Amino acid sequence: MSTKPEYTLVKLIVCLQTLVELFDELQGTAAYKHNLKRQINLLAQQVESELSKIYSFIDDNEKEETFMSIQRAITKIVESPVEELFEEGFKKINT
Repeated sequence: MSTKPEYTLVKLIVCLQTLVELFDELQGTAAYKHNLKRQINLLAQQVESELSKIYSFIDDNEKEETFMSIQRAITKIVESPVEELFEEGFKKINT
């Protein structure tokens, strides 16, 4: 199935923003690194800049609807317990 590049960029932005939020949850732990946080934020900004060039001709409401639809789906994944995600994606390997 072929996906339009602009939709892929929207998904990427949502995933990057989710990455930023998940990384923030590590603050105060040994896994949290400020330089990594800066790099994640910079990458998110660069991807968003590219998307705004592609989306410059599209109505702001349509952009927001597309973004929010994808955001809701990814939020559902982020808020799901790991066990639930495992069960959802598990496929037994034939041995």
